[in-house]
Amino acid sequence: MVFMASLRTKLKRLESLRETFGATAASEKLDLLADLEHKSLGRAAEVGRLHEALCFSRAWPDNPKLLATVNRMLKHFSERADLNRFAGALEDSGIDGTDIRFRFYRVTALWLAQRCGDSLHIDWEQFEAQDRLSRALESLALFSERGALQQYVYDAADWIERMRSDDETDAVFLSRLFAARGTADAVLDSVYDELDVPFYLSASATTPTRTLEYVRPKVIEYQRHSIERQTVDLRQAAHRPIRIENVDRRQAVRLVDLAKSAMVARSRDLDAFAYASADDVMRADCSHGIQIVLIGMLPAKRYLLECEYGYLMLRNGVVVGYGTGTGLFGSCQIAFNLFPTFRGAETTELYASVLATFHKLFDADTFSVDSYQIGADNDEAIDSGAWWFYASKGFRPRASEAIRLANAELRKAQKKCYRSSKSTLRRLANYPLYYALARNRQDVLPIVCTDSISLGVLDYVSKRFGSQREEGSRRCSQELAKALGIDSISKWTADEQLMWQRLNPVITAVADVKKWPKADRDALAEVIRAKGGVHEKDYVKLFDAHRRLRRAVAAFAAANE
Repeated sequence: MVFMASLRTKLKRLESLRETFGATAASEKLDLLADLEHKSLGRAAEVGRLHEALCFSRAWPDNPKLLATVNRMLKHFSERADLNRFAGALEDSGIDGTDIRFRFYRVTALWLAQRCGDSLHIDWEQFEAQDRLSRALESLALFSERGALQQYVYDAADWIERMRSDDETDAVFLSRLFAARGTADAVLDSVYDELDVPFYLSASATTPTRTLEYVRPKVIEYQRHSIERQTVDLRQAAHRPIRIENVDRRQAVRLVDLAKSAMVARSRDLDAFAYASADDVMRADCSHGIQIVLIGMLPAKRYLLECEYGYLMLRNGVVVGYGTGTGLFGSCQIAFNLFPTFRGAETTELYASVLATFHKLFDADTFSVDSYQIGADNDEAIDSGAWWFYASKGFRPRASEAIRLANAELRKAQKKCYRSSKSTLRRLANYPLYYALARNRQDVLPIVCTDSISLGVLDYVSKRFGSQREEGSRRCSQELAKALGIDSISKWTADEQLMWQRLNPVITAVADVKKWPKADRDALAEVIRAKGGVHEKDYVKLFDAHRRLRRAVAAFAAANE
């Protein structure tokens, strides 16, 4: 017991030195790690705390010797006796050597089946929709097999056991079945989502894990001095010289896999990563050892009008957070998620790097934060005081009621030790926040609501064509092609043709483009093609440069609000 207490004290001391740097602190950290490396801790929570301390020190290393020690300990973390003893208690932690249970997206389950299929299983005890799965199996089976599925009484687990091959698990069979050709992806996604399949991902050498998330950087930024939490001026940060570069295909695939692994290891899923395009991956090198990896989406999964990139935040090659940037109208809505292990150290600097990157990518002068990020239906954001994080950077609401409430809280905050109540934070969270580098504009996301545009298109198509929607789309395509002087789109790429089919009802509903000057009509065709291009960021710049289109879309959204 005395021995365990001593280790516990050393772990606590290591944690207390987390943001203390310099030669003396580094030497003490090395001594503490030497004691903790080969000795067992007495509690599962302590094993988890040691793991997080190591991850933090990898991202903010004192010197090469300490970084080498941390890398070695993380590489062999799954071999620790205490980790093996407490692996069950540490389930879903993402630590190497522990299991994960989660209801993965259809495409994520397929990716896992390809990567670590032997470890992927259906969690039958947690599966609540087995009857629906039995009916889905009948629909997806060969026509010659359906009679058996209809007449013989077996549950879904038994049917899958009978139908799968010897070299695939139940989960691998199901994920492959839902990837079979001949059925539209949208239909498969809809059926699969209703099943809400729970998975069990057992620990293996190929299972995604937080412990081994690392992309060795070309240059490591060692932390020689203690971290100072200085205020960062976002206006100045936005104009930092940032170079965004495309990465080669091999590296792009690795980074996409890293993004997917980061989500799986944390029992999460994100559309921007699940449907990532390895052809649209970029990297921005920022200061303080920070890199922002930008990942575009497959054209078929892109939004109707706005453009979204997922991103990873790396600090010295360690994944410290993720999010999305959604751009259009010279504006960008940023979702920012810093993993708990790394919160506090350089949160503001990391956010400033993200904002500067999207300012460069989209040429955006206005940034916004949606309600969920600051606490709407998000207790974690309420507990962390997310609203105050953004308010302290200069973000403010635009709605009049929210402005009054925010100003009242800002005045109260001038009093020492004042803290907003959770009820007040929840009221504030109902309103998006904005930060403008230039003048305040109304034609920005999310004030321009793209859902309103879809509603307006629905009304337009309904009024003209009713139930004959496919015919309506064909008519809109003909009318738009005539207006733009396009004889054929057969030489366009498949993705460009897809965007033509998606956007022609929108353009037809929004404006009478045949009355536009020829230069604007020609530019509109390029905007549509760019939406289906390799790099969706190119579409944003063309759309925003098309003033006539931009005004028409914004006006249409306002009219259908």
